[in-house]
This record gives sequence, structure tokens and C-alpha cells, in this order.
Amino acid sequence: MKHKLFVMLSLLILIGMFLGACGSPATVPEEVEEVVATEVETVEEEEEVSAASADLDGAYSAMLADMQGYNTVKKEDLAVELLEEPPPFIIDVRTVDEVTENGHIPGAVHIPLNELGQHTDLLPSFDTPIVTYCAGGWRATIAMTELAAAGFEDVRALKAKFSDWVDAGYPVDPGLPPEPFVLDAANPDPAFMAAVDEMLSAREGWGGISAEDLNLALTENPDHILIDVRRAEELESNGLIEGSIHIPLEEFIANKDLWPADMDAPITIYCGSGHRSTMAAAMMWTYGYTDVTSLSGGFGGWADAGYPVVEYAAVQ
Repeated sequence: MKHKLFVMLSLLILIGMFLGACGSPATVPEEVEEVVATEVETVEEEEEVSAASADLDGAYSAMLADMQGYNTVKKEDLAVELLEEPPPFIIDVRTVDEVTENGHIPGAVHIPLNELGQHTDLLPSFDTPIVTYCAGGWRATIAMTELAAAGFEDVRALKAKFSDWVDAGYPVDPGLPPEPFVLDAANPDPAFMAAVDEMLSAREGWGGISAEDLNLALTENPDHILIDVRRAEELESNGLIEGSIHIPLEEFIANKDLWPADMDAPITIYCGSGHRSTMAAAMMWTYGYTDVTSLSGGFGGWADAGYPVVEYAAVQ
């Protein structure tokens, strides 16, 4: 679409240059301007329709059905895999400044999370194992969620902070990695990737909320919505936060009718530690929800901090 827009604008410029060379004023006939303007509007409308027409339900349902161990990998296991041949394809989704200052895992390709939807050309084939990582795990989980939903068959997020990787003595190369190669090895659905890019490129934060801030939000706003994405047996064993809607992550799309109707409603999702809730938050953002947060530290952090918990049976 952007290429078509570029061609139209280039044509407009060339017509102006031609008329100027012929001794005429370097202006473009109104008819031509109208044609180009119409084409520009059409291209912009097509781009919008492209994102809006994405089959989000199908993409996320397939991802949830195929996930193994919630698509995570421990740092110890990744260190072993990096010694194998071939190693997994590693994607560092931190910012340029973070990578420049702290270095990167050897062999990693650097694609900042905000730009992930714009760089399918840098990604490997659908069947290549991929591992995403960031500073704390939050952004890696978001990237993993979107790539797995895009059709990549084996995507995992590093379940560790980058500083933990460094402290454990695993290899780190200084500064930014080399410029990545253009692979053009996979063709994810353009409509889905447009929707992902629309969400990721516009975000200025990644939706974490502390237990303290959530407790304050619930006190100040009784209409603040809570969604618990843990499995039923976890709730039965440990309880839940009072007033929560229970939608297990595995059924998050199948039970989309339980999501709030108000796309701007304040929503906090939680799980055991924060990984599953971040996956769910990333999905809701892509659908257009504007005020969704994921509880840092999860239910475990909430309970350990002494905030109120109710028994699961009491709300059945």
C-alpha cells in the first residue's frame, strides 16, 4: 500500500517537472491533483480496512491451542540450546539505548518491540524455533504472543530478566548486534500484522501495574474490572481477588463474550506471576481495548503483600 502511495506522489512530481521543462508554469492540472488525491485516500482507506479485517479470533485461538508450557524457556535451557546447531533464532525487543548500554545475547537480532509489526522481513521461516527476550520479560511475552498468533510455530519468551542472564555468567556481546539480514522467509497474514503494528507502534508503556497501585485503583473506582486468567484448580487452591471475572487463558478467546463491552473500561488482568496475564493484555490491546493492565508479580505478589483474597467457592 505504501509503495502505491509513493508511486502516485512520484507521478505528481514528474508531471510538474515535465510541465516546467516545457515552459509552462510548474503547476499540475486540477484534474491530475484530484486523481492523485483520490488514490491517496483510497490507499489510506485500504490500509485501515486491512487492519480492521484481521481474523484476530482465529489467530489467537490457534496460538492458545498450540502453546506448550505457556511458551516460555528458562535461561538455563536457552544457554544449552545456544550451543546446539542450529541454535534458535533470538530476538531482542529492547530499545536501542538499552541494548547499546547493556549488550545483547550473542547472535540475537535486534527488533524493538514498537517496530516488531513492521519487520516481518527480518523474521525466519514459520518452522524456525524463535526465542524473544527483553530487560524483564514483559515485552518478550508480548512479542511472543503476537508472533505465535501470526503463525510462527515455535516461539518462546525467555522467562528471566536480562540482568539475571548476565549475573548467571552466560555469554553477552557488547553494544548493538550487527545490522540484521533481510530474510523474507515468512509471509504472515498482512491484515493481522497491520493490526499488531497498529497496537505496538502506538504504545508508550507496556501495561504493568503493581499490587499497591491496583489496590489503590480498586479503592478509588469500584467499577475497575478484574479478570483472572488462571486455571480453575489454581483458584480452588489459592483463592482469588474479590469481584474477579474468571476466564482461563486457554479459553480467553472462546469466552470473549465475557470481556467488558466498554472498550475504554479500566481493566486489570492477573495470573500466578504475570506471564499469562500479559499475554491476555496483549490480545485485548490488539482488539482495541485502551485501558488494560497486567498485575506485576501476579496473584502471588498480591497475596504476599497482604492484600485481601477470597475463597473461590465463595463466589460460585
